[in-house]
Amino acid sequence: MEECMFKCRLITAILLLISFLLSQNNQTAEQQNGILSGDTGTGKPTVAILDFEGRGVSVQEVQTLSERMRTEIGNTNAVRLIERKAVDKIMEEQGFQQSGCTTDECASEVGQLLGVQYMISGAIGLMGKTYTIDAKIFSVETGETVRTKSVSHKGDISGLLIEMQIMAWEIVGLQAPARLLLYKTGGAGKITVAVLDFEGRGISVLEAQTLTDRFNTEMSGTDKVIMVERGTMMDVLDEQGFEAGACASDECAAEVGAMLGVEFMVTGAIGKLGDTYTIDIKMFSVATGAAENMESVTYVGKVDGLITEIEILAWKIMELDPPKALLKKQKRGGGVAAAEGGTNWLLWGLVGVAVIGGGAALAISGDSGAAAVSDIPEPPAFPTVP
Repeated sequence: MEECMFKCRLITAILLLISFLLSQNNQTAEQQNGILSGDTGTGKPTVAILDFEGRGVSVQEVQTLSERMRTEIGNTNAVRLIERKAVDKIMEEQGFQQSGCTTDECASEVGQLLGVQYMISGAIGLMGKTYTIDAKIFSVETGETVRTKSVSHKGDISGLLIEMQIMAWEIVGLQAPARLLLYKTGGAGKITVAVLDFEGRGISVLEAQTLTDRFNTEMSGTDKVIMVERGTMMDVLDEQGFEAGACASDECAAEVGAMLGVEFMVTGAIGKLGDTYTIDIKMFSVATGAAENMESVTYVGKVDGLITEIEILAWKIMELDPPKALLKKQKRGGGVAAAEGGTNWLLWGLVGVAVIGGGAALAISGDSGAAAVSDIPEPPAFPTVP
């Protein structure tokens, strides 16, 4: 009997332990994936934001910045946000002021009265000439901190507006849109661009990725664009169940571009036909799908010469003149590059010059040049012009 009771208790303990571990793993996975669990009718978690605590910053400034975060969190469409009026009403009923509710206990109590799942609180401070923002989101039910974010800003306090907007996305586990990052970096006049891995046709996947990375680096070097990092691109593709090489259509690229929040997408293909390489690249608008520019090159030479060709195309796709250093590097490479459809005639043009030169040498030196001329192959017949 005692042995049976012991076994029952042991089994119960094991089941409880397994249940606990599974719940912890699920919670950890949700946090790592930037997901806040919710059981509301909309499927979105409910969130309320308390005015941040001001430290060396006026109450009015703190309220303005807190309101900017509320507005931007609403734009994320990831949570159901409780309006400030509802928060103020609860605070008033409890005899609190928002500026005085700075502890986790107070915030949790307000969250329970509001019936929300998560609360966001934080502080905005000034140390010397540097502003600091510290924010956190925590579970009202458990009190556990789900995520924390902090940022420092040197400059005018108005610069905190964009910082609060960016933090609004990050605090709920999302990446801030490119438009906000562009504004923060002062990228006026620059466009936001993402580049999908170029499709390889006759070359390896690794070679195609290497050339795509070099194109990214060189395009960023034009100082006319703000590029989305390759890691961010891969994350979006993974979330949508795509592999990098599988998203080859314009429709797929436009969908990815919309999720990244960029203005333009760049796609391309690198092919090999015998000893000839081709590169075709297109940049198009995510909003309209219209092609902004298309560039292509046909290249004959060593495979490593494609690196220089892809760097030059990064400038041309932006309708910019490539640096002279790149053009010199292209000449030193020893390969032959031409616009699409021009390579074969260029090569046979060179052969033609050699034939004419050989004929001239034969006329001058007599029979001694015959062997040299006979070694040159006949060019293909030129097409008949109607």
